[in-house]
Amino acid sequence: MSFFNYDEGYYTGNNKQHLNLSLYAWETIQADMFTFKNGSLSGFLNRIFHYYHPLAEASVSLAVQKYSDELNELLASVCGDQKTKEKIANELINQKKKFLIKKNQSYEKGHPFKFWLNNSNCEYLSGEYSECKEELFYSTRGQYIKSVIEEYTRLPYVQRELVYFQESITIMKLAINKKMQLRIQTDQNSIYSVYPYKILCDPLSTTNYLVGYSKTYNSSANEKQPCSFKISALQSIKIEKSKSAFLKKAEKEKIETILNVQGVQFMVGNTVEEIKVKLSSDGVYKYQRFTHLRPRLVEIQDDNIFVFRCTPAQAEFYFFKFGEDAQVISPLTLRNKFKSMYQKSVKIYSAPPSQ
Repeated sequence: MSFFNYDEGYYTGNNKQHLNLSLYAWETIQADMFTFKNGSLSGFLNRIFHYYHPLAEASVSLAVQKYSDELNELLASVCGDQKTKEKIANELINQKKKFLIKKNQSYEKGHPFKFWLNNSNCEYLSGEYSECKEELFYSTRGQYIKSVIEEYTRLPYVQRELVYFQESITIMKLAINKKMQLRIQTDQNSIYSVYPYKILCDPLSTTNYLVGYSKTYNSSANEKQPCSFKISALQSIKIEKSKSAFLKKAEKEKIETILNVQGVQFMVGNTVEEIKVKLSSDGVYKYQRFTHLRPRLVEIQDDNIFVFRCTPAQAEFYFFKFGEDAQVISPLTLRNKFKSMYQKSVKIYSAPPSQ
């Protein structure tokens, strides 16, 4: 079965699709398109639907089947006659089905538009031999697509990132399991050979990273180093099937130590140092409030000098926004870098505003 009916005045057997998203969903889609550098609305929506509909509760038939399988497996280990257990299962499954239908009907309208379904999604939704069964729960194809997209936009950002980059993440997981090297190209057009170890997100779950060891691609001279790459910053990724990526126990332990001390965001190109920063009273207040990328405090010395153990990069990312409320005391290299950046900013703002 599939969707072969009229939706908003036109036949849904073709690729043209009308959608009316809530304003929240529309704004989230626009933000993700910008972040993921995807300028095609049709391309973005097709990609999200393709990767997310098998996982979404908006796919009621799939969600109910999964729930039913889990429930039957659970009840199989419970004492009692089969008839009673079947009655309990059916009642719970019906409640789950009603809940999902009500949830999918709750999304507001707010931004109407049209886009083009790609052939793969169109075939799944409206093909003659499609296995899609969602027409049992939605009167139109557009209602089903809307529910999938609305559900996606309500995921935390880090989970939406995993959906959008699912193809790359599948390749990474295969390489990790099979202990094979990856050839990656960053958005700066640098190419590396990577010995993948794990896929991790930062402590506050804001970004996903590929963690492992890397070296410049096709270079035998440089030794592989611990690394972390933002998954969203990778231009391409490919498995090098003939090249092993086996990591020794000591190499794994080294990565875990770096992760514990520096964090996944600051693994590359920096070593942990003692960094002293003098904070004003407003600076102390900001330090208490701003938790994102906050460095680890070691001690507070006289005259409100705070001592941290972190990488210079972390201190730069965190304290630069404090302005006059944070003065780097040491190391001198970091202090001079702050001074140079602030001087450049003053120069820009001292000139008349450009049109």
